[in-house]
Amino acid sequence: MKQRGIAFALIALAGAVLAIIAVVSGDDEPEFQTIANSDDADYEYTIPLGAGAQIDAGESINIIPAELTVRVGESLRIINDDDRGHVVGVFFVGAGEILSQEFTSTGTLSGGCSIHPSGEFTLQVLE
Repeated sequence: MKQRGIAFALIALAGAVLAIIAVVSGDDEPEFQTIANSDDADYEYTIPLGAGAQIDAGESINIIPAELTVRVGESLRIINDDDRGHVVGVFFVGAGEILSQEFTSTGTLSGGCSIHPSGEFTLQVLE
């Protein structure tokens, strides 16, 4: 059981490193700003309690699409009800946390994803 926890932590760390590399190396990353956790996000996804345990058990979970296209001015909210943090592209959402972002320019962000079977998440922001 301890080995699974260590393996998950290493996967999350690798995803975070890949997310940082994606942001640093890209030429047209969209800009975004953190917004208050309001109830009117354009795109909202909830990571349920037990998602990490399902992954540890070898189950394939599909909470967020591998690719998401949004428009400038739209917002994304990810609610993590799980008891562990998850990587979603360039974002890390800690256990019990809510990530809320509004996109202010066009571009693409890509990175690892601990809650999609492909292990990847790409966010494209259009005009």
